Amino acid sequence: MGDVDGILQVGYCYRNGIGVERDECKAFIYYQKSVEMGNTDGTFALGHCYREGIGVEKDEHKAFIYYLKSAEMGSADGTLQVGICYKKGIGVEKDEHKAFIYCQKSAEMGNAIGIFALGECYRNGIGVEKSEHKAFICYQLSAEMGNADGIYNVGYCYRHGIGVQKDELKAFIYFKKSAEVGNADGISEVAECYRNGIGVIRDLHKANYWYQREKDLASGSDANIKNLQKYQC
Repeated sequence: MGDVDGILQVGYCYRNGIGVERDECKAFIYYQKSVEMGNTDGTFALGHCYREGIGVEKDEHKAFIYYLKSAEMGSADGTLQVGICYKKGIGVEKDEHKAFIYCQKSAEMGNAIGIFALGECYRNGIGVEKSEHKAFICYQLSAEMGNADGIYNVGYCYRHGIGVQKDELKAFIYFKKSAEVGNADGISEVAECYRNGIGVIRDLHKANYWYQREKDLASGSDANIKNLQKYQC
């Protein structure tokens, strides 16, 4: 019958063209085989295939079903995606309370994006009473785990005094950290900080450098900068 992890890896190889010509249909087939053998990661991957139409016709409801199955099997990523589906009404009726519950579960499982997503729930009052301070704490935790959006939002909170005392120096530090890992908003904010002397000595030369980075990112010509968060909450 074969090793289930090996079967899943064959699917990954076909999906990404690693050591073999890229073939999304074959990737889907191997993911499906791994699901039949009870593999959690394969179940999540199959949900992604249905959501994005990878090797199969796009079907958001089936995507939700497989995300839910993977969540029930203990996948933190699957748990997060269930939360996002409930938040946005993807393949299931929109339900902000359930969105919050699943984002919270993924956060408790140590998922960095889930922790960030929980911060978004607290900040915007999605399925829970609004709390800017709790939002800031979540952003900070996700930032400590290397989440680019979390890093940026810590900077944004410091810049505007959201859930924390306003501190332009700390805002600049976090904006720059997020820019260095490819966050588009962070790049834009760093340019603005240098242009206007926000948390840093005004430097138009450096401002122009970061504006150019922003322009390169928008045109797709900067290969070193990419969005590290594939699934926005």
